[in-house]
Amino acid sequence: MFSVMHVKHQTKVRDMKSIVLAMLALAAFITGCSTQKSVANSQGKGAKQTFDAPYDAVWRAAVDAAQRNDLQILNADRARGYISARRTIRVETFGENVGVWVTSLGPSRSQVEVVSRQAGPPVMWLKNWENEILRAVAANLTREGVGGTGTPTETNRDTSTTVPEGTSPQSP
Repeated sequence: MFSVMHVKHQTKVRDMKSIVLAMLALAAFITGCSTQKSVANSQGKGAKQTFDAPYDAVWRAAVDAAQRNDLQILNADRARGYISARRTIRVETFGENVGVWVTSLGPSRSQVEVVSRQAGPPVMWLKNWENEILRAVAANLTREGVGGTGTPTETNRDTSTTVPEGTSPQSP
């Protein structure tokens, strides 16, 4: 009798552990996972910055910015104005998926939008590349010396501020 009850108890404990682990895995998947495809479909949901510079110069600056600090470009489609990048798994993270859109707003004005999402549940911290890439684009344009037209205009979601030349935009 004792042995049958003991086996039933062990089975219940094992089943409960399985249920709890399945729920944790599902929660991690729902809350923390992104794919390159989900990021590519997130245009309009990232940090944006407008630059007084032509599309070609901003495109080059964005490509350079997307290759910094362990980010790898997976695809750069100049015609669509979309750069797909990622950082692979590290001790502190399962990696990040990053999308960068470059849009021409006229002959000498362009906009860059960056979306950064975790590739899995965070292990130690969340890395968001949005402002870092926008600052790098601004720095790259300043370095290129785009005929004095590289003055960035900060447009982080709902605010807009013109940033004087020789300075960098500050995070909100």
